[in-house]
Amino acid sequence: MDEDKISDYIDKYSDSLRDVTLCYFVDKKTSKVLLAMKKRGFGQGKLNGVGGKLKQGETVDDAMIRESIEEVGARPKSYYKAATLCFYFGGSNPKSEFNQRVHVYIADEWSGEISESEEMKPEWFEISSIPLDMMWDDDKYWLPHVMNGKFVDAHFLFGDSNTVIDMKMSYGAAGDK
Repeated sequence: MDEDKISDYIDKYSDSLRDVTLCYFVDKKTSKVLLAMKKRGFGQGKLNGVGGKLKQGETVDDAMIRESIEEVGARPKSYYKAATLCFYFGGSNPKSEFNQRVHVYIADEWSGEISESEEMKPEWFEISSIPLDMMWDDDKYWLPHVMNGKFVDAHFLFGDSNTVIDMKMSYGAAGDK
């Protein structure tokens, strides 16, 4: 992949990225992760963790907790930051309004019953067989590392058809920020 391409986007847009959250509920006893099918809006039809945009005056942690409750009915009690991902949407028709910095969390303890909402349909999957082909194209590059306890810091450039055309990734120990 051509690193100059992603570097151009990082230089141009990194100071104006919208912060959003993403949380993966992990059941360590069963080695399963909760993924949810997006039922509407941006990313409809794809499996993902739960999360979304911050509201005015909200911290990233507060937004992650609120979105988890709204989307799957569970409140994270024990969680840690697992990745920081920056997404840039280029291609033949760049969509800079979709550029975002995603703060990814793993929740390994929660309260409440996990349930379907108007926006998300949750389902448990074996961590060893996550259906990456049903997720965003970037997930295949970073999610397995996060599930194996690594902290991921990455930048992804999407082209036409929302496929990754360039990326830059680094890894650290889980819990790094």
